[in-house]
Formats: sequence, structure tokens, C-alpha cells
Amino acid sequence: MIMRTVKRIQGEHNPKPRLPITFQVLGRICNSLRAGVFSTFTDCMLETACKVAFFGFLRCGEFTVSKHFDSIVNISVTDVEILDSYAILHLKTSKTDPFRKGVSIQLHKSDHTICPFSVVQKYIAIRKGREASFCFSDPLFVKENGSALDRDFFIRSLRHVLGICGYNSSLYNGHSFRIGASTSAGSVNIQDHLIKTLGRWTSDSYCRYIRISKVTFRKAQKSLTLSKNI
Repeated sequence: MIMRTVKRIQGEHNPKPRLPITFQVLGRICNSLRAGVFSTFTDCMLETACKVAFFGFLRCGEFTVSKHFDSIVNISVTDVEILDSYAILHLKTSKTDPFRKGVSIQLHKSDHTICPFSVVQKYIAIRKGREASFCFSDPLFVKENGSALDRDFFIRSLRHVLGICGYNSSLYNGHSFRIGASTSAGSVNIQDHLIKTLGRWTSDSYCRYIRISKVTFRKAQKSLTLSKNI
């Protein structure tokens, strides 16, 4: 009886491991999508979503929908602000934002081919050009038919591409980008407090009070492109 209770509390089986999508894995995903996997639009949309997820340390639920799109909760095109050398993604809500105060995430331009800023620019330009009824209140990420990118479709598509790249796709999920970004950041010695700030972790709450400049954010994201052999 006691052992059954302990097992129930601790869990009777080990959860399936979630491997990180590091910068190197992200690069292979993007290269495959550029070579052509699905349609031209879907490939561009998925590449954009993957880069934004990685550099923004995003949880899957922060850029996909579970069932139906809700403009009050889910990110829309209008939640992206493109400036000269970086974009700002405004998250309306997240796991660590129960009161929905919102948070802004910077996506900086880099000289690397894996650049979140340039792909966001390209993707939004394509959206404007292909959709006669394009509206800024529409979902940021949409499928070929115009419906919002849902979690199931994203995970299926991601695993399909990972399989093409030669990875065991069953060991990856939507959280792999967030894990991979922090892993890559650690490998290039980005300071702990900055990793926690970039990832919006609530542990060590002092991190919330550290003021970080745009230059520091840009350098940190650029450093991610230098991570190797993870």
C-alpha cells in the first residue's frame, strides 16, 4: 500500500526524454526546409516558427494554438513589430505570466544564415503578398489553408523534417527548442542570469530586476550562432 502510494506520487514510469534542438540541429532543419519538404509557403512558415521558437526561448504553446485561434491569447501578426535591426515579438500571455501582463521578446539581426530577424521579415512580406484579405489581427503563423498553426500539425511537421535529417524524431517535441536554446547558450558561456532572462524563468527572481540593454540581447543571440558540436 505504501509502495503504491509512493509510486503514484513519484510516477510509475520514466518520462520519454526530450532532446534539445540545439543551434546545429536548427541549422539542419532550416537547410532541409529550404531544400523543399512541404509547399514553398509551409516550408517558409515552419522555418520562421522554428527560428523564432529557438531565439525567443519559446514554449510550443506560445506560438501555436491548441484548437482554435483566440486573438486575446494567441499571437497575431500585429504582435510583431519590425524595426531597423531587430523585431519585437509581443507575447500576450505565457506560463509564467498568469495575469496576462504580456512580455516583449527581441529578435535581433545577425550576419549568420540562421537569422530570426530576416526570416520574420521575409515571412510577413510573403503573407502580405499571398493573402488578399490579409489582416494584422490574423494569426502570426498559419497553415497553407490560412488556419492558425496548431500544436499537432507543428509537431508532426517538425518530426517529419527531423526524420529527413537523420534524427530519431520521437525524442523531440515542441519544448525541444526552449531546451536547445538554453543548452546552446550555456555552451558559449552566456551568463546564467542572462539565460534566465532570455528564457523568462522564474527561479532566482532577482533576474527580473536586472536591466539588460538591446546591445546585450543582440550579442547574446549572436553568441548562440557560435555554439558547436553539442
